[in-house]
Amino acid sequence: MTQPLAYTRGAFAVFEPDDTRTMSRFLPFRFNPEGLQRQLTVEQAQGAAGGTGASPGGEPVGGEQGADAASGTLKHSLSVALRFDLAEREEAGPGLPVGLGVLPEVSALEDLLYAPFTEADAPGDRSVPVRARGRRPLVLFIWGERRVLPVRITGMTINETLYNGMLYPVRAEVEVALEVLGDREAKDNTRVAASLDFTAAHRRQMARVYLDSTARQGTNVALPL
Repeated sequence: MTQPLAYTRGAFAVFEPDDTRTMSRFLPFRFNPEGLQRQLTVEQAQGAAGGTGASPGGEPVGGEQGADAASGTLKHSLSVALRFDLAEREEAGPGLPVGLGVLPEVSALEDLLYAPFTEADAPGDRSVPVRARGRRPLVLFIWGERRVLPVRITGMTINETLYNGMLYPVRAEVEVALEVLGDREAKDNTRVAASLDFTAAHRRQMARVYLDSTARQGTNVALPL
């Protein structure tokens, strides 16, 4: 008898900026989004829009060289809509207080936008200590076995649609905007580099599966060249 496929949930894995070896938080999705919107764009390198000039070494810039996609930066952004519903949460978080609705889940997700605060030295006038803002954590967007992307959360739209008597939300949907980190961030962070390499390797593998199939089928298209 065929075994049923296991249900894989997407998730956010969170690492503190100064310790990317140890995962500090894990936020699995109770419900996977029904859709995942992705956008890939290539930004032309500086000087690519036309005009002529010279680099510090004397080479010309702009023109055809600037129009080459390899000379631009690839931007990869995503948008996911996460749904929270108290009525269907029992098996996912039985230890969470029912009276708080889904506010704990929404707050944990929202907290990813905030940089942690650290206590700095008290000022000389003995007033309240200054709280210095730290760097935001590193977030990995995990979507199945083949896509693990280091991302920067650029925004959230939180839509609370139902409340209990204490005005705690019991149903909410959060649209999360993400930007995939790139080579610049990977230079200083081995976790970012490893995630990008892992996902790129699987992307090439999936592309090869398709290309190998089309090569076996052959083609009768004659190029008009």
